[in-house]
Amino acid sequence: MNELQTQTSTEIQFEQHIKDYATTLKTVTITPAMTLSNNSAALTTMTNTPTTPVAVSIMDNQKIIVTSQESPMQMFYKDKGIFLTGGTGFFGKIIIEKLLRVTDVGQIYLLIRSKKGKDVYTRLDDIFNDPIFDKLKAFKPKYREKITLISGDCSLPALGICSTEREQIKEQVNIVIHAAATVRFDEKLKMAIAINVNGTKEILKLAKEIHHLKAVVHVSTAFAHCNRRYIEEKFYNSSLSGDNACKLCECLDDHTLNVLTPTIIKDYPNTYTYTKVLAEDVVQQYAGNLPITVFRPGIVITTYREPVAGWIDNMYGPCGIIVGIGSGVLRVFSGQVDNSANVVPVDMCVNALLTSAWDIARNKYESPPIYNYVPDASNRTTWRDYIEYGFKYGKDLPLRKSIWYPRFTVVPYKWQFYILSFLYHTVPALFMDLLMLVIGKKPRMLKIYRKIHKFCAVMEYFSANEFKFDNDNVRNLSSKLEATDKQLFAFDMRQLSWTELFQINLVGLRLYVVKDDPSTIPESIKRHDRLKILHYCTLFVVYSLVLVVFYQIFKFFYFNII
Repeated sequence: MNELQTQTSTEIQFEQHIKDYATTLKTVTITPAMTLSNNSAALTTMTNTPTTPVAVSIMDNQKIIVTSQESPMQMFYKDKGIFLTGGTGFFGKIIIEKLLRVTDVGQIYLLIRSKKGKDVYTRLDDIFNDPIFDKLKAFKPKYREKITLISGDCSLPALGICSTEREQIKEQVNIVIHAAATVRFDEKLKMAIAINVNGTKEILKLAKEIHHLKAVVHVSTAFAHCNRRYIEEKFYNSSLSGDNACKLCECLDDHTLNVLTPTIIKDYPNTYTYTKVLAEDVVQQYAGNLPITVFRPGIVITTYREPVAGWIDNMYGPCGIIVGIGSGVLRVFSGQVDNSANVVPVDMCVNALLTSAWDIARNKYESPPIYNYVPDASNRTTWRDYIEYGFKYGKDLPLRKSIWYPRFTVVPYKWQFYILSFLYHTVPALFMDLLMLVIGKKPRMLKIYRKIHKFCAVMEYFSANEFKFDNDNVRNLSSKLEATDKQLFAFDMRQLSWTELFQINLVGLRLYVVKDDPSTIPESIKRHDRLKILHYCTLFVVYSLVLVVFYQIFKFFYFNII
């Protein structure tokens, strides 16, 4: 074994960020897992002899341990062609980064569409401008040579891919990972079906034409069957088949379909989960003899270990709740705090997905294996834990631009939420907007709270209901890995430390989403203390006024009766 002692400037810079946080966190212990050069990540490089592979694993004592052999998983992905959809998204970026950094993958073919005035080339550049790729750039500066852009769109016939590029995929691709989807919960049903359902059908058609296909992974969601409270790792029948759903969209105009949407989706909370059910039906009907697996992740949050701890690029789901609380705008929520929080770190999730592709290429199954990648029953956490850890460690990581002192109440009933949200959200928003009008500025708080209440309505379904999952397939998948791959592609949720993950989550949200530099923490804490004083002074004034009003009412009736 050789040991490489050098660190890149990227590693040093990130570790300095963590140290800056550590000096401020009085109650948080920054563990080695939170440093960039000491996470359970891996690289695959080449020595001066081109024919000798060298597997590089970042592990103990902030050193890089080099072994002379590739692991079985690395050998599987070596020189493989991979066709990936959804590469511009949060999940897809980690898939790309992991493959390029840890394996000697042959070529990654990325399906990208133009969006919001950006062409496909600009969007490709945007992917690699994300700081999540800084470590990869330092170790493998020629990584872009392994990326081939495929212009297309999952909502179009034949994925919108030209004939030349389609032939290239047929000849060069070995593994298909279909991670593209519209994840908007309020997406119009026609568009959701076009992307999530018909797009899946087109992927399967293409996969059947690939000459040297080894594996296909269809990314679904653990909540595809959220109309059930116990979800097994198997296919479920849907009231409407994927094919019939596509035909329905062709027959009905947009307005009629929008009117009928609540009737069509029935007991599903939104078009996203409903169309994911239909997409699984398409897989079941059209998979045939394809070596295909269905991967169902839970609610995906920040990275746990690699390539950097705490990275995230969005405020979806629980992460949005934490940012909302920390900024002082989200003060009440409806849900059951003791229900399971089925959150999973994105890096472990990707490791499990890549392992499922490796397994399906090695084994034949009677039907496509399905993996519910959720917290293990032996190591569950709750929404209460998530929120309490947020307050416990968040007080030492206040946001620089928070508008009020963070206070948060979770109520079990909707009628309680409506009353408290009016008092805690709407009334202060009205006051702030009136103040904005007086000083000649544009009012915006009521508009913000309309979005917040819409977000709360979406999240309430998943926190108010308790879901139980079978995950035997995931457990068995983990047992198939050799010791080296269990480190390089770690995904065993039984070994996850929730305390550590929630600490990392807070650090990552502040650094990567809110983009508050660690140097702003001392001043933010002072500002936080001032907001606390203002908060309790305001409560004193409000409660005093309420008491005065009640006293005057009592006095009026008392003397009138006498």
